[in-house]
Amino acid sequence: MAYFHDVSILRPCITGWHIRVKVLRMITVCINPRNALRLVLVDDKGFKIDCWINSEYAKHYAEFLKEDRWFSFTAFRVLENSDRVRLTNHYFRMSVFGTTVVLPADPPSTEPRDSFTPFSSIIDGTVDESVLIDLIGVLSDVGELVNVGTNPSDLTGFRLSFRIRGPWLVNRYFLPL
Repeated sequence: MAYFHDVSILRPCITGWHIRVKVLRMITVCINPRNALRLVLVDDKGFKIDCWINSEYAKHYAEFLKEDRWFSFTAFRVLENSDRVRLTNHYFRMSVFGTTVVLPADPPSTEPRDSFTPFSSIIDGTVDESVLIDLIGVLSDVGELVNVGTNPSDLTGFRLSFRIRGPWLVNRYFLPL
């Protein structure tokens, strides 16, 4: 039986990681002249990490990797995730390069549970605005994206109005981007 490291312990200063993860999302990033690929990966304990595949390898992995399937990754880089808005709450991200080995893997005996953000943390303003969130509910009455700031290139001034409809909630909120 193979041993896999938990995603939660990945750090840049160590090499030789071997992880088994499920591909939650595959996002194509348009970078002229070729596209790159970003993945949201989750391990069997529910820890998520962002994975960057540059344009040199993106086409191969876009055909090979599939959402909701399990894979093992070895010989990848772990880097600081300094993106202004992160896809996951992990402080680091993975980077796939030429010597990275990715193979199909058997799923674990138990699937990770979803980690949805409660409505109350959005209402209270306690949600971490630098990380994208998972949410169950219906967004309705989505308004236009408006820049209320003075600097048009500063993303902190952008607001999006919408209603969240959940089992016990119908309210209007403004989401800072």
